[in-house]
Amino acid sequence: EQMVIDGDFPTVASPNPENPEGFYLAIDLANKVGADFIVGTDPDSDRVGIMVRAKDGSFIPVTGNQTGVLLVDYVIGAMKRAGTMPANPVVLKTIVTTEMARKVAESNGVACFDTFTGFKFMAEKKNALEESGEGKVIMSYEESYGYMLGDFVRDKDAVTASLIITEMAAWYATQGKTLYDALQGLYEKYGWFGEQTHNLVMPGLDGLEKMALLMKSLRENPPAQIAGVDVAVRKDYKDGSVIDCKSGEKSTMELSGSNVLRFELADGTVILVRPSGTEPKIKVYVLTKGDNAAQRDANIAKYGQWVKTLG
Repeated sequence: EQMVIDGDFPTVASPNPENPEGFYLAIDLANKVGADFIVGTDPDSDRVGIMVRAKDGSFIPVTGNQTGVLLVDYVIGAMKRAGTMPANPVVLKTIVTTEMARKVAESNGVACFDTFTGFKFMAEKKNALEESGEGKVIMSYEESYGYMLGDFVRDKDAVTASLIITEMAAWYATQGKTLYDALQGLYEKYGWFGEQTHNLVMPGLDGLEKMALLMKSLRENPPAQIAGVDVAVRKDYKDGSVIDCKSGEKSTMELSGSNVLRFELADGTVILVRPSGTEPKIKVYVLTKGDNAAQRDANIAKYGQWVKTLG
């Protein structure tokens, strides 16, 4: 049914791999044939989303952050097993992508660098690292379901990503595991990280003004606490400034030139705030962690309530 070529994509409400609703026909087929996971791309095949079968037999969506972490861990392991790991290996991610990727990379002796959102920045960083001899990038990804593997395409590419995801699923199958099992294993090994993106929509003629006022307020009157937790470090990617909230010490970071604010909290949570470049909304990213799944989920809910107070 979905193999019929039709640019209107009538079988889905939206041909977007971020939306689980787009997988309903694939889930029906997967249940008929006994498949454990489903891969779906967007129409131009640069983003890819997956659904995996959980312990209760149902299919659940895997976020872009989670898929990226699975891939980082798998690619590192596969290169080590094959003896193809380059000298000074590097993983790239965007500033709004889960910190779990850094944990997985650095725990395995691989450096992890942040860039601004957008694959042009990751491709630029990849070129700079490799031209200077500082590092060889083995993978890049962002939370919005985009992955760049190898040198085949210096942009997000769902074709190569789908192939590696399928290879990864097959490898785990030889271990008697599904991708769901693999993801739970990574949480148990590296920590219970969790992420949530909130969109504060500000439509109308005064929307841009409201967005600017919110960013101005957070810059000029930054919160000392968020949801009752002390803010330890503030970073402003507009001018590259870094402020240690306890000592008052100021420093600068390499990244600058983008209207993004970052609040690093005492419990390890990171909250980033930025205006969307394409829509009338402020995007707030909550990157948190707990000692277990329940605590992680509680943190996501707690900080989500704080986000609602912004607008």
